[in-house]
Amino acid sequence: MIVHEVLYYLGLILILGGFITNIVFLYQIKKHEEKYDSFVSIIKKNLVKVIPSSCAFAVGIILITVAFYIDPYTVDYLKETGISVLWYDQLFVYLFGPLFALALMTFINSLFIKLYIEKFEFPKKLITLTVGISLALTIVFFFIYGEGNAKYLEYPLANAIYIGSKGLKFVNIYVHGNGSHGTGLYGDGLAIYFYAIFILFGACLVLYVCDYKLYKLYGKHDLITNTFLVGFPAGLIGARIWFVVLSVSSGSNAFTGENWVNIFDVRDGGLGIMGGAILGIIAGVSQVLIVKYAMKKPDYKHFSLLTAVDIIVPCILFAQATGRLGNFFNNEVYGGLVDMSYWEFLPTWVKNNMYYQHGFAIPRDGLSGLDAVNFYKESGQFYLPLFAVEFFTNLAGYFILEYAVRRVLRKYHPDGSLLGGYLVWYGITRAILEPMRTNADYYGASEITSYVMIGGGILIIVLAILNKYIVKRKGIWWYKNQTENKEEVVKTEE
Repeated sequence: MIVHEVLYYLGLILILGGFITNIVFLYQIKKHEEKYDSFVSIIKKNLVKVIPSSCAFAVGIILITVAFYIDPYTVDYLKETGISVLWYDQLFVYLFGPLFALALMTFINSLFIKLYIEKFEFPKKLITLTVGISLALTIVFFFIYGEGNAKYLEYPLANAIYIGSKGLKFVNIYVHGNGSHGTGLYGDGLAIYFYAIFILFGACLVLYVCDYKLYKLYGKHDLITNTFLVGFPAGLIGARIWFVVLSVSSGSNAFTGENWVNIFDVRDGGLGIMGGAILGIIAGVSQVLIVKYAMKKPDYKHFSLLTAVDIIVPCILFAQATGRLGNFFNNEVYGGLVDMSYWEFLPTWVKNNMYYQHGFAIPRDGLSGLDAVNFYKESGQFYLPLFAVEFFTNLAGYFILEYAVRRVLRKYHPDGSLLGGYLVWYGITRAILEPMRTNADYYGASEITSYVMIGGGILIIVLAILNKYIVKRKGIWWYKNQTENKEEVVKTEE
């Protein structure tokens, strides 16, 4: 094993070890909160534990960066392309990489304190300010770090972590794997896709946020952990089924005839977010109904399904937003060629990756490969980043549903109506963006389904209004089973 591979492995160990150790420390603090007599004592007794884990994360970033620049593959690539590494770019890389890591860990720690340390009085405005500033710095430092590396990265960007006979590599499996267009260079071993990492991160983020919100209402954690364990796998299955159905309906023979076994080959990719959201929601709601009404679990006696739906469903937009970041690395969910001048605000490493579709430049005017990319650059064009547009619309949808509807309207909005709001918002988003996709990513059935989602969402909102203003007032049995006191919930959230 040579030096750069050792640095890769050591860097990953430090990053993962530092992050996991920090999380363990935080939960230990929460678990033994009663042992401390003040918030200051918590800081004094645990700062020495948290700082090393944060520093390990930062050192890991440095080691991986060093490994990249001394990797023979990188060295040969830069020689072939005639690119010289500039000192000020390296200054940005080695300065802002560690700063990004430290800002991220500060954000995680301050957010945990804000949400979970409740026993002691402490300057909450200061903690809230720390959360906001550290988040902003995390984003800024990350983009500066990326900008310093942008000129020296090979495009399309890596979309997976390869671990196999050739060591540890960050590679683009579409280009270097065993696919129909790949070189087969990294076809063996294990490939961990960035897309899967983003999907898992988004799902865990939803669980974390929703668990905290329900804890504020009911004073108990883990009320939806089992719901997550049922809904998340169901969502993956639904997403795969959706993709297969769309592929077959569009005329693809990838899953028909003798190729039917490809349905189970999830390593080759293929997930449809709409199918995942639909089946995931159905499975999650079903699980809650079973434990509340069939199994009659004591913890769910005062658990309102409609209130839980209003809390959980909008958060799904968070998970879908992170999934779109995975689409970026997979070179998918793009529109046609557009004028780049309208997108100059994007970082260089983002723009350079948007000349490709599924790892390769789509031929134009008889050109392909790097010739096509150079043609696009000279003409000032690249593919419309629909994944980025949907990323921001999903985030906007969450904040509108959560704050403009659930928080501002509070007791005036009908319970359960945010499920309908989610379907309407996401349906409109897909109805507008789906026709703009390139042929490789466009499915007519998804466009049709988006209108079905809009109609279904409107119907659910109407039913929620009827439930609030008719069923409630008439004392019908359904409302009598909604045991949660809305006034107490509103007071708790204040």
